[in-house]
Amino acid sequence: MNKKILTPAIVGIFSIIVIFSLYFSNENDLFHVSKMNLSYDSSNSKIQSMLEKNGIAMSTPLKIKGDSIDEYCKFFSDDALQNSIQYCTSTELIDSNGYFVGNIHMVGDLNFPFAVLGVMQTDPFMSELGSVKSVSESMVESLVCDCWAEKKPGSFKSVSEWLDTVKSYHLQAKKITSKSEINGLAQRQLLVEITTNTEGYLWKFIVTN
Repeated sequence: MNKKILTPAIVGIFSIIVIFSLYFSNENDLFHVSKMNLSYDSSNSKIQSMLEKNGIAMSTPLKIKGDSIDEYCKFFSDDALQNSIQYCTSTELIDSNGYFVGNIHMVGDLNFPFAVLGVMQTDPFMSELGSVKSVSESMVESLVCDCWAEKKPGSFKSVSEWLDTVKSYHLQAKKITSKSEINGLAQRQLLVEITTNTEGYLWKFIVTN
């Protein structure tokens, strides 16, 4: 798979404790531009260290601001939300075999992000699902808490079990896009979204306040 920066437009999300959906509401219902008390540098470093333990290398963050935002950090279809981005970082993820896995993007103001997005492409057989799980688990442990096994949000024993459930739901529904959201884990919101495309399936894992 060729290396590339994936920059999807997020089209609509809304807030319920645990939800599976095929349709979309206004994306501002989830993204309230609420700053996360996280440092861009330390958060990227934590994710990078966690991913290394799972055999995934993360590049040094590309730091983007000013006029380059619209070119390299175009994530949201809502103009007001997109225009609120003053700064973003973007990294590439490579697995132990040297294959491109996806990207992790952080977007927000100059000091704090308000969203962290993991974007990963799998083939039609979801051969790369293990990497999707590793990236998602690393984001949760680095940005949210190392408490999933204790809290079991949505009654899911692990992030892996949640993603397996979302995958099964998406395949059975036979729709282009489906998603699931979990709220309230260490005061964070988690969203996983799957979109069927010509290459297989595009996965998005998003962490916000």
